Amino acid sequence: MIQIGTDAQEPTPCLVPKQFNSNISQYDHGEDRIRRFREVYDAENKRIIVFENPATFIVPGQKLHNYYFLYNKNITYTYNIVTHECTKSTPSSPWREFSIPRDATFENEYTIGGQSEAFLAQEWSDRVPNKSTGRWIGVFTLNKCYPVSEVYIEGYDITHTTTTTFHDTVIGALNPADFIPPKECNDATVSVKPQHAPRLHHLRN
Repeated sequence: MIQIGTDAQEPTPCLVPKQFNSNISQYDHGEDRIRRFREVYDAENKRIIVFENPATFIVPGQKLHNYYFLYNKNITYTYNIVTHECTKSTPSSPWREFSIPRDATFENEYTIGGQSEAFLAQEWSDRVPNKSTGRWIGVFTLNKCYPVSEVYIEGYDITHTTTTTFHDTVIGALNPADFIPPKECNDATVSVKPQHAPRLHHLRN
């Protein structure tokens, strides 16, 4: 735990694993809906794949996509799971690692859970103390620096707020097949940007 007193050391951001798989639940406050994904993150090769999970059923007309953010090839594929259509675009921003910014503001350290079943986590934000409010706040485990949750306000527009939780995270063990887009993407049509992409702090497309 963080010490309180004159000799307390200033916490420093931990390092998020360079490669992992994680299941994601994301609540979009503006659209009032929950989406679920599986993210495959590979910082070593600058690529991120996000598979949308239809959960137990597909609502008629619901749009479901897989996203192939291949920054190493400067291309993004958006694959419609239902119609099997594929579009491609160029990333609108450079590669951004999933990390706690080095200049992030330490907000808190606490125990998640309770007696006999708990773990320590730290909370960080991009808020500038006494100067500006932030648009991102993230929670990470203290030991392995696993992402736990984040709240992200896109473009400082409160109606574009998402709350995301990460669970069942596994370090490494990436499946090479996950990074191969479906054959329909060989003839992908050009799009301006990925359609209906998840809003994640490290994904700004």
